Amino acid sequence: MASLDDKYLAVARVYSQAILDLAEQQGLSDQVGDELAELARYVGENQEFADFLGSPLVDAGERQVAIEKILRGRVSDLLVNALQVVNRKERMLLVPAISETYRQELRDLRGRVDVEVKTPVALPESLREKLRAAVTHFTGRQPDLIEKVDPGLLGGMVVQIGDDKIDASVASKLTALSEALTKRASQEIVRGTPYAGQ
Repeated sequence: MASLDDKYLAVARVYSQAILDLAEQQGLSDQVGDELAELARYVGENQEFADFLGSPLVDAGERQVAIEKILRGRVSDLLVNALQVVNRKERMLLVPAISETYRQELRDLRGRVDVEVKTPVALPESLREKLRAAVTHFTGRQPDLIEKVDPGLLGGMVVQIGDDKIDASVASKLTALSEALTKRASQEIVRGTPYAGQ
């Protein structure tokens, strides 16, 4: 997902939590999540529709009619009704952010976590399983791996779990070693003793 402003995400989270509470009561949490994701994808791919939803020049009543015409009967009534509330509050611009925060809230509720893994080559299944087990031990949650191949890594992997980054790449180790050696050499020079490289 494209980076979203923290303020938008905070407001969107208020709506997504309310929607998720209702969806849980009705046993529709996964369905509503899928519907929101599809709507957000459509908004992202159709600038004209995105402009219609977010423009202050478009009357809320006009959007209300369009939401009913386009979505009623195609998605859950719960989602249509929720979007009508969002529309009345002039917050339709937040649909992509609501979709993302809903996804995050649902994953938290289900005890799952997204884990982004960067490696220089594709992970073999044996290492993938070990990584899943380690992440489960570390977070207490079931991980869903988002794997990315980055040939720029010299070896190892970089694992991102939310805001926590676990960098086990050889490149980062080499950088840290180089910095430590440079610091040690500088200290030896300042003290006036020859650097022995130890």
